[in-house]
Amino acid sequence: MKSLLYISLFFLAGIFSAQAQSERAKLEQRRAAIQAEINQYDKLLSSAKKDKRSVLSQVQTIDSKISKTQEIINITNKQANLITRSINTNAEEIKKLNAEIKELKKEYGEMIVKAYKSKNDQSRLMFLLSSEDFLQAYKRVQYLQAYADYRKKQADEITVKSNLLEEKNAQLELEKIQKKEILAANEKQRAALKDDKAEQVVLLEDVKKNEKQYAAEIQQKARERAKIDREIRKIIEADIAASNKGKVGATKGKFFLTPEAKELARNFTNNRGKLPWPVPEGVITRRYGNQPHPVLPGIEIPSNGLRIQAPNGTSARAVFDGEVVQIVKSRDGILAVHVRHGNYTTVYGNLRSVNVQKGQKVNTLTTLGEIFTDYAGVTELQFAILEEASTQDPARWILRN
Repeated sequence: MKSLLYISLFFLAGIFSAQAQSERAKLEQRRAAIQAEINQYDKLLSSAKKDKRSVLSQVQTIDSKISKTQEIINITNKQANLITRSINTNAEEIKKLNAEIKELKKEYGEMIVKAYKSKNDQSRLMFLLSSEDFLQAYKRVQYLQAYADYRKKQADEITVKSNLLEEKNAQLELEKIQKKEILAANEKQRAALKDDKAEQVVLLEDVKKNEKQYAAEIQQKARERAKIDREIRKIIEADIAASNKGKVGATKGKFFLTPEAKELARNFTNNRGKLPWPVPEGVITRRYGNQPHPVLPGIEIPSNGLRIQAPNGTSARAVFDGEVVQIVKSRDGILAVHVRHGNYTTVYGNLRSVNVQKGQKVNTLTTLGEIFTDYAGVTELQFAILEEASTQDPARWILRN
């Protein structure tokens, strides 16, 4: 009964340990992903610092980096707490194992002494011959065999628990090392956070001095983006009308789809949340929907897609199989590529050059063109997804970073 209780306790401890390991693995995975984002911000900041005209961009980037650094600090705190709990659990289990092994060795020692005192064959023979009848002799033979088996079982149990104790001790030492590494990483992130906040204060002072100028620039860019968004919608509405022209059963405001186009749209929909990023590496600098400016108060910026900042020289790539249906060129020469996926359209704006042609079939990750780098040294892709002529939140379609 006692052994069964210990087995149950260790079984439950194993379950809790597995759950803790799973949670720690998820936290480590998330920490690695956030660290990759922070590394991207560092690259962008390094590039931006080479151009003094990009102060506002630096402030936005460093603000995002501070947010991610705080997030990674919170994660390392959770990791450290989980390891501490695991260390305490293992220490308690080691204590119990030591007590059990001590008790087992004591019992086994008493058995060995008892066996030694009656070890000669004559004693065993006399024990059997003194039986009153055959049945009693048979039972005594069984008793001697059971006693020998029990001794062996006790010895085996001592070996098993000693091996388990050795494993627990090794695990405990490993967890102590892991905790030390996590705490060191946490301290490093805190130091980086402190430095970034100090740098942010200096940059914000500069922004404050030139707030009107920056606000005017932001509002001008917002108007330009709003104009581009309206043009994109008009182009797609015209494409819908063209696809419906002369088609029986066409629905106003919706693309007329061939069986192949319907299958493509179905596949695109099935990959919601699994599409690759439209750039090999980068960070989201503006999300979907109307949002307050992260630096200047009182300014709201509309966004019909994502703004993804990437290293200079980065090219945009298709997020899914489709057909290039439009290559749009603005007055200032900036390009945008529209790729159709059935009744869905992905738009890759703010390109310096393109590598594809209208009517060309493209595959997932096909290079579409190089992203434009503005006067402030910022390389930012404008990425949108539309179902018919209605915009979607691209963050819900692409893989989470």
